[in-house]
Amino acid sequence: MNWIEIVLTVIIVIAVLAAILVMIRRRKNGKSCSCGCEGCPHPCQKKNSSSH
Repeated sequence: MNWIEIVLTVIIVIAVLAAILVMIRRRKNGKSCSCGCEGCPHPCQKKNSSSH
């Protein structure tokens, strides 16, 4: 591997880890909805019961 491949690999690994950390943080803060609508203003029970 040359140095360009190493740098690109490191950048990709950092991007994947950052995305995983953001997903975990959003789930802990309650910003993701289990109904699949990210950023949904309604509680999940209300969202699931209405036809959206």
